[in-house]
Amino acid sequence: MPTLPDRLPLLPLVNTVVFPAAVAALKLSGKTSQRIVEALDDEESLVALFYPEELLDDELSPDDLQSIGVAARVVQTLKLDGSRHQILCRGLCRIELLGVEETAPYLTSQVRQIPVPAAPKGSGDQALVRQAIDAYADLAAADDRYRLESVEVLRANSKAGADFFSDLLASLLDAPLEIQRRLIETIDPAERLRFLLELLEEESDRKLVAREVHAQVQKRVDDKKREYLLREQLRTIQLQLGDNQTPSNEAEQFRAMIEDLPIDDESKSSLERECDALAVMSPQSAEYPAQSKYLDTVFRLPWWERTKDSLDMRKVERLLSKRHHGLGEVKERLLEYLSVIKLKGHVSGPILCLVGPPGTGKTTLARSIAEAFGRKAERISLGGISDESEIRGHRKTYIGAMPGKVISAYDHVGSCNPVLLLDEIDKMSRSAHGDPASALLEVLDPEQNKTYLDRYLGVPFDLSETLFIATANVLDSIPAPLRDRLEVITLSGYTDEEKIEIARRFMRPKLLEEHGLEPGALRFTRSALESIIRGYTAEAGVRQLERRLAAICRKSARRQALSKANRDEKVETIRSKQVGELLGPPRYEQEFAARSPEIGLATGLAWTGDGGAILFIEASRMDGTGKVEVTGHLGEVMIESVRTAYSFVRAHARELEIDPGVFQKSDVHIHFPAGAIPKDGPSAGAAAATCLASLLSSRPVRHDVAMSGEVTLRGKLLSVGGIKEKVLAAHRARIRTVLLPIGNRKDLERVPKTVRDELEIVLVKHVQDIWKRALVPLVLANEDDMELLEQSAHGADRLTAR
Repeated sequence: MPTLPDRLPLLPLVNTVVFPAAVAALKLSGKTSQRIVEALDDEESLVALFYPEELLDDELSPDDLQSIGVAARVVQTLKLDGSRHQILCRGLCRIELLGVEETAPYLTSQVRQIPVPAAPKGSGDQALVRQAIDAYADLAAADDRYRLESVEVLRANSKAGADFFSDLLASLLDAPLEIQRRLIETIDPAERLRFLLELLEEESDRKLVAREVHAQVQKRVDDKKREYLLREQLRTIQLQLGDNQTPSNEAEQFRAMIEDLPIDDESKSSLERECDALAVMSPQSAEYPAQSKYLDTVFRLPWWERTKDSLDMRKVERLLSKRHHGLGEVKERLLEYLSVIKLKGHVSGPILCLVGPPGTGKTTLARSIAEAFGRKAERISLGGISDESEIRGHRKTYIGAMPGKVISAYDHVGSCNPVLLLDEIDKMSRSAHGDPASALLEVLDPEQNKTYLDRYLGVPFDLSETLFIATANVLDSIPAPLRDRLEVITLSGYTDEEKIEIARRFMRPKLLEEHGLEPGALRFTRSALESIIRGYTAEAGVRQLERRLAAICRKSARRQALSKANRDEKVETIRSKQVGELLGPPRYEQEFAARSPEIGLATGLAWTGDGGAILFIEASRMDGTGKVEVTGHLGEVMIESVRTAYSFVRAHARELEIDPGVFQKSDVHIHFPAGAIPKDGPSAGAAAATCLASLLSSRPVRHDVAMSGEVTLRGKLLSVGGIKEKVLAAHRARIRTVLLPIGNRKDLERVPKTVRDELEIVLVKHVQDIWKRALVPLVLANEDDMELLEQSAHGADRLTAR
């Protein structure tokens, strides 16, 4: 290290840093710098290079300078234009500023040479040097600002010591001035090397990120160029083929149709904005298919397309008679409803709702009405819907958005005045996604549906010319506001005679055609149809009957396919004795015909969504403390009805010759079989009272007697609903006597006369009247008399069946 004088000319540097062992060219333009250059004795003069604490202007005071600087030897001086000079200097060593003296013509600094700290043995400086060389080599390979030759220079000086090497490496780095000045102030070579290593790693990471970003940007630019070239080629090909369906052309086609839509100006402006959005989209963008689909859906709707009504009441009457057997009252109501529409000239008023058990012809009636009108028909299945968006549609901003079921039906049917069948309107349910029944209110309300707004469309659509027909199995599950908009027509079910006629006139020709059989290839005798209806079906409608007949048709088709005889010449007749061979043992015969009078078992009548049904009530007594347990998946109303019946029986224990102590010493369990099926309603009170009276008085209940009625605490019977359905169910189960409240006399007029003639229907006022007819007298309640009673009952059953 050279020996330096105590005083050196002071040369402040603002924008440049000179490291020891580095050569740098300095351009000087200030007055002080100019005087120093002019006063230099020769080109081997020494100067003290110090740096300001902050980046300031050229006018510096000694107090602004850092305490650590560099002593440098001026190697060459070159005068530039005007007062500007350039000197080439070589850094020698670090120096400490002790003071500043004002001497003409420049400032002189009092300095002290800073000795290089000796590296302790085993300090690891050489390892730091090797790491620094490798890090610099990686940076030079990644960054074009650094030359690979500099790596060889570093390797050549790797043995020169950590102090010299670190200053050489610092001079080769393109670091900010603040970092360079910090390196000048760092005296310890090892600390300086570690700091340089951190700088090299940060610079390498920064360069790596920059290269990745540059690669991504370049890839996007290349993709854009490629997309542009491909699009230009595609446009050229489309022009050559005469196909110029671009987004802008598609938007113009949609825009030309806006003026013809029967909507208000605000809605037209909204559609124009949608067309403008489509025009500027790229066909490859993710939004283009959704936007194009939306506008296509809007303009595909039948805004003006309608069918001309041809409502001929005589034709309607003939059509209903031809396609639907029985249902006289229902047909009458339908004809009245349609007559009002014909006279008014437009559809208005309540919505027609056909209510009845499955298989009673609700859907086919609705299709017959549509055909009589000459209108197109579309079915909307509402069963299981729990999201109001299924009715009102999804907002088109959602992924996978689509219009609601109502608007989709118009799109499919292609007419603005169709007949829409709202099937299973009672099967909707409310959930966290809204209430579909409330959404239907706007659809069915004639005051609102003129401007029905689907969320997906966003523009109003007129539903007022549509004839809506709803179907349901029960009315109880339909909310009151929606039920208020419905004109209810009830389909109760078919009698056995009506089912026989339906099977002969409608089902047989249809099934023969479906199974590839000739029209006369298969016939059913009346007794065979009776056996199928009574032994293999238990329903208000005819769906099970159709399935049983289809099973026989399949077996016949198989036999005829295997037969070598000509099918046209072979006619097969199905008789009653063959039914068991084809369908197996009867499914319902044993349940009713083989029963006998029993204690604690009564037969009630219920009204369900599937029509009428018989309901067994069982009771059992055991030693206990007077508890009463009721099971069978019952609702609150039915449980209360059973408790009321128990209280009445207990209050009339003496009349029934029941020991009053039984109620305190015995527990009673009342059960309604088929526990998986929910049950509710008050009409089981009469049967429950009879079952309890039989159990506690040890008197059997006649098995051929069924009853229905609500019981009060005084024993009076109140009228109940579903009388026609219940009586038909009793008739199907071959019950001989039906006991009903006297308040239901008016409802018996709806029961077919053939059924009334085959049943003994007794109207009663009080529970005691039921006991007189249903409970077997005590004088007959011995084993021999019970056997005679059972044989008599079975004989009566067989007589009724014949």
